[in-house]
Amino acid sequence: MNGSVLNLFSDRGTLTAKDVTPWQTFSGKGMKFHLQSFDWEGCACISYLTMRAFLGLMKMETIICTPYSKDLPLFSYDLINAIGKRTLLVEVYDTQVAPADLSPLQSVKESYRDLKEKSMKPNWYDTLRLSPSTCKVGPASRLSSLATEMTTAYIDLFATARKVDPVAKTARNREYVEGLISNGGPAINTIRQMLGSEAAETLFRRFLFGIER
Repeated sequence: MNGSVLNLFSDRGTLTAKDVTPWQTFSGKGMKFHLQSFDWEGCACISYLTMRAFLGLMKMETIICTPYSKDLPLFSYDLINAIGKRTLLVEVYDTQVAPADLSPLQSVKESYRDLKEKSMKPNWYDTLRLSPSTCKVGPASRLSSLATEMTTAYIDLFATARKVDPVAKTARNREYVEGLISNGGPAINTIRQMLGSEAAETLFRRFLFGIER
């Protein structure tokens, strides 16, 4: 868990770091978080969040790509290592102005059918969660390969993606982000308890998803 997926983005374009003060690191409830946020090539906000808990027995790495000038879905990657058990969650959310062809991502998902699919609890955002999304458990090497292939397939879409009015695209992104803030979810609930509602909501809007700049 060393930012290798983040490197896939930096290898294909410039990551310009944002000042995330005062939330470079924050702690609570036995967890320590480290946050970085970037603008990527003038077309997307990319955030990188890591967490350690229970003396390192639990680790999590999260990368979120929120396009704002290319009409592509929001992409989220989570790798969780809990006492040696690894879970990979790759989610693609419909925040597009018009649909895009996501068949390359679907093909990657299908090629890893041998890995066990972990069932997800029903949630408010299920209607926005697109079919290439997947949650897998398995050996580290296979999960790493899946993460690399899925992220690479997603990055490849930017080369031919439609340019879109950033105002219209951000409005679509905002529907998802404000839904998270209003309806809750594991991450926003935890961070809200640690930082308070106002700080947590600012962190989500400005740095995790970049809908406010």
